Amino acid sequence: MSSDWKFFLDACHETFDDNQLFEDYARRFSFGTDASFYRLVPKLVVKISDENQLAQLFGLAQQFNVPLTLRAAGTSLSGQAVTDSVLVLLRAHWNQIKILEAGNKITLQPGVIGADANKALSPLNRKIGPDQASINTCKIGGIVANNASGMCCGTAHNSYNTLAGIRIMFADGSVLDTRDPTNVACFRLTHQHLLAELETLGNLTKKTFNWLKKFSINIESRILPVTASML
Repeated sequence: MSSDWKFFLDACHETFDDNQLFEDYARRFSFGTDASFYRLVPKLVVKISDENQLAQLFGLAQQFNVPLTLRAAGTSLSGQAVTDSVLVLLRAHWNQIKILEAGNKITLQPGVIGADANKALSPLNRKIGPDQASINTCKIGGIVANNASGMCCGTAHNSYNTLAGIRIMFADGSVLDTRDPTNVACFRLTHQHLLAELETLGNLTKKTFNWLKKFSINIESRILPVTASML
């Protein structure tokens, strides 16, 4: 065990309640897998109660150079919700739902299950855009982070294309709320370097995309007619 890890663990015990820290092997092992076929046993599992605690954990992670992995429901097949470092979970009360504009908009905390959001919208004949197969289990935090789509919504109604606004915390503990113009203006001032780098990356990606498009290969596909036997 490295000295940085020991200091990080001690700091976590000073910052969080003991019932928020899972150190025993049985529980760490139980969180060592998600819906993928990968398994990594985390050194520590931390359950976070609110934004302030998440910011504190981010600060400790940066101070002691400890990687963090955040998990919502862990229903992805790609394995991004497993780690051999620190796994961060949300406590159950991150599940607030607020319907706005007669169901044309809905505000959801990251712990809300997708099906529960649709259930809340159902009386108004509305639903969220993504309709992935794991909708009865997956949570909004993962749905947004993965830009979840589905068999019916395609790309037109995936997470990114139906997102009206987002409140997000960065690794430095700062919070950006895109629905708040004052907050956005302050973020532009305090994170000018980050935004400049993102703009550069975006321009490079566009250039790369154009280069790939020039050398793309056209593949002819045949559209099959739908018959009664196919339904």
